[in-house]
Amino acid sequence: MTFLSELKSILSTERKKHDVYDENPNFITRPNRIHYMLRKLVASNVHISVVLNDQSEYTSRISDVLNDSFLLDPFNDKDGHNKITTNSIVHINAKQQAVHFKFNTVILKPNAAFGAGYIAALPEKIYYPQKRAFFRLPLDAIGKYSVNAAIQFSENEVTGYLYDIGYGGACIAVQSTSYVKKGDILSPSSLRLKNGLTVHVDLTVCSVKRNPREGFTRLGCEFLNLEAESKRHVHKFITECERERAKNQINPILKNT
Repeated sequence: MTFLSELKSILSTERKKHDVYDENPNFITRPNRIHYMLRKLVASNVHISVVLNDQSEYTSRISDVLNDSFLLDPFNDKDGHNKITTNSIVHINAKQQAVHFKFNTVILKPNAAFGAGYIAALPEKIYYPQKRAFFRLPLDAIGKYSVNAAIQFSENEVTGYLYDIGYGGACIAVQSTSYVKKGDILSPSSLRLKNGLTVHVDLTVCSVKRNPREGFTRLGCEFLNLEAESKRHVHKFITECERERAKNQINPILKNT
């Protein structure tokens, strides 16, 4: 199996495994990620807004996260406390580091005593809109997006394929025999994008992930002093790829209607 075909095979397996979670980047649906985000709210001790079925709104905090539930602090308002019953559906709004959280949950166990908290079920998903750091390139086109680079101040050359790209950097798959370490600067580097366009950039290697079973090494890189023209080409490339992906997601739906 060639390096490129092996790369496609492994990335394809990864994608199938995670596709169910990545259909909409504005939602967090993985249970471990939901746990993590709720624990962030606990650690930051931020106030949250709890909206009940009658649209009345109360302030609370998330004080603890359990295996399949979390604990809400009691409302200060007695009327609001009395509205909380088993199986009540509540809508929660929160804000963490200027990003809004929104999710629905069900009250599992309201405590009768005023001043006691409420146990709520872990949400199935959390609305958490954020700009994606990287865009995964279409697997069938990865062979077109080649990378050629040299490690600065050495005679070592690096060749591979671009499989993730973002506004601040790129992820590159190179042969496992390539000797690259964290902190290396790849300069000069050339990225081959759409329609044969080649963009010249400098890259700082931020992470090196080697896996002998995969047969290739993953390099996480940041752009270094990206020039205006190269920046424009990279941004245009990402926009075009995102537009293509959105179109491909819509077309199967239209075919089934």
